[in-house]
Amino acid sequence: MEFIGRFFIRAGFTPNGITLLSLSLGILTCLFYIWNKNAVLFGILMIIWGLFDFVDGTVARMTNQITKFGAYLDAMCDRVFESTTLFAVAYVSGYWKLAFVMGVGIFLISYAKARAAMEVPIINNEWPDLMERTERDIIFIMGVILWGIFPGQHGGHDILFWVFVGLNLAIYYTFIQRLFRAKKIIQARQ
Repeated sequence: MEFIGRFFIRAGFTPNGITLLSLSLGILTCLFYIWNKNAVLFGILMIIWGLFDFVDGTVARMTNQITKFGAYLDAMCDRVFESTTLFAVAYVSGYWKLAFVMGVGIFLISYAKARAAMEVPIINNEWPDLMERTERDIIFIMGVILWGIFPGQHGGHDILFWVFVGLNLAIYYTFIQRLFRAKKIIQARQ
């Protein structure tokens, strides 16, 4: 990542500029997917833009520009990117209900931790849950790619249906994990 980071530094990008560029490219990729409906190409482009998520932090470290707002902006852009990705896949696949359930679960996972932090001080490494964003993204994008390669039905449904079902189960399990963890942490620190 440092090689790529050096390129962006030479080009005059700030870490926040890279974050916004990454979000813009991700949204454009989603719009392109809605237009061309090529799941394999979409998945490959999403992997590339996903790697950009590490470049902004690398540039921030290399240029000593690490800020709390930069971390906040990155997290907010991640939520927009996830939402746009879910919308694009739901639009192309028709799995609106499954995508909605997944989106709600993703936001519940994120908010469960954020809300606990409003009640008591928390430490990030206290939350080693099953379905963190990286794991979700990898499974989801690989599922989309496999759906593009093998569009047929398996067990009465296509691969993407089963990816949605499996991820939704894991996401809501993670949400329940976070509820119990938050209860334990909040009660211990009151």
